[in-house]
Amino acid sequence: MIPPKDALLQGVQILESCLDSHGFQFYLRGEGKGSGGPFAWGEFLRGDRRLELHFRSALGLVSYRIGEQSASHEAYMRELGVWAQCKYPGFSQDPLAGFEHLAHDLELAEDFVAGSAEVLRRAAIKEAAKSSEDSARLMAAYVGDVQKIEQLRALFREGRFGDVVTVAAQLKFPSRLTASEQKMIQLAREKAKAQKA
Repeated sequence: MIPPKDALLQGVQILESCLDSHGFQFYLRGEGKGSGGPFAWGEFLRGDRRLELHFRSALGLVSYRIGEQSASHEAYMRELGVWAQCKYPGFSQDPLAGFEHLAHDLELAEDFVAGSAEVLRRAAIKEAAKSSEDSARLMAAYVGDVQKIEQLRALFREGRFGDVVTVAAQLKFPSRLTASEQKMIQLAREKAKAQKA
């Protein structure tokens, strides 16, 4: 088995044919051993554009960066509208096959390699928003808001409007409520007030 650093440097030679002519230079950024075993990583760099590559037993994480924005290979290729034509990651026993697949896909990424990178910027914004949404959803579940919202619905169906208002006040992330959930809580407040009158 080829050490990750050596395999990465061999793979870089495959990618240089796509990137060197556009002014990108490769920099080995590090190597080490983590819980998944030995790894190495580096990046092709030109100005504020970077193609980041991580290698363990095969080419793994590939991300595109422009300034502070970044997108995964899949997110970027989907935004370009070429995902169906992509070969990376592919599945092969050959540790260098991923680099050949990525070299193919880079031919479809003129936007990053030589263009304005506008499509990359859009992909980065969308991926960041999705990641943020996923994190918020997980946090809401973690702190119990998901269960409380289910409880709100059950209490509302039972006509226990005062209890709906009480449980709604316990939500940690009320901004995550849908429009219909907000309406349900508003109706519960009105009905609870009417029951008291």
